[in-house]
Amino acid sequence: MYIERAGEFFYFQYDFVAYALGASVLVGVVCGLVGTFLVLRGFSLLGDATGHATLPGVAGAFLITGYQHPAALLVGALVSGAAGALTVGIFSRGPRVRPDAAIGIVLSVFFGVGIVLLAAIQDMESGRQAGLDQFLFGNAAAITPDQFWGLVAVGVLLCAAIAVFYRPLAMMTFDEGYAKSIGINTTALEIGLLAALSVAVVISIQAVGVILVAAMLIIPPSAGRFLSGKLLGVVIWSVTIGGLSGALGAFVSYVFEGVATGPAMVLVATFFFGLALFFGPHGGVAWQWIRRPDRARNSGGGGRP
Repeated sequence: MYIERAGEFFYFQYDFVAYALGASVLVGVVCGLVGTFLVLRGFSLLGDATGHATLPGVAGAFLITGYQHPAALLVGALVSGAAGALTVGIFSRGPRVRPDAAIGIVLSVFFGVGIVLLAAIQDMESGRQAGLDQFLFGNAAAITPDQFWGLVAVGVLLCAAIAVFYRPLAMMTFDEGYAKSIGINTTALEIGLLAALSVAVVISIQAVGVILVAAMLIIPPSAGRFLSGKLLGVVIWSVTIGGLSGALGAFVSYVFEGVATGPAMVLVATFFFGLALFFGPHGGVAWQWIRRPDRARNSGGGGRP
């Protein structure tokens, strides 16, 4: 049975398989690209807060429109997610709230509001069939052709924007003081990065859900750091691992019936992270074991009892 389903997947006998595969790959690529700058700046969990912050926007959009209109739900998610990301940015700049505390507050409050709204919707007669719970864990197989091409357009624009601002983003990531000294508006750039994060989260929640989107923002870049010591190398590895995780996650989800695409993508990305952790040339466990005798000899300790 599994071999038969694998054959169906690779031959694209059903249109929804191609759309699910393409969407999953694009989500992995976009999350890997945006997540690189978040991880290197120490804002890894900001993606988690933004993902959870989209839930009240999705539920609120349903309450306003009265039915599950995809465009309205995504707009609601974008507004709510952007509000959550900006709230974290504002709180973390103050002297009284640490960034990790700001992230925890926003994540808890926004997600709590979203759960309350979902519970209220499920009690409504029209809400029982809303299917909004799929936004929690994602459902790539439910992506329509219009949603797919919209995702492609937004994803390409987002990648192009980051490519255009790559150099100032790199400078701000590694030395914000120097970036300011040469005239880069780091405040505007940070707001743009938060906006990019919000867009990346919104286009990803259909495939991986609000709960697991943070994993796709964090795991591929974290693996990339073990594989390259340069920013461009980390970006390339992160995008590659994200895209492969999307493709393999979609495959696993289709072959093994009942496995959602989002969790499958995260598990595949975690597998790649484990390989990078042990075998990566920049801090990997295996490389540290290999280099340890060399360091001992260079320090004059080789051969001593």
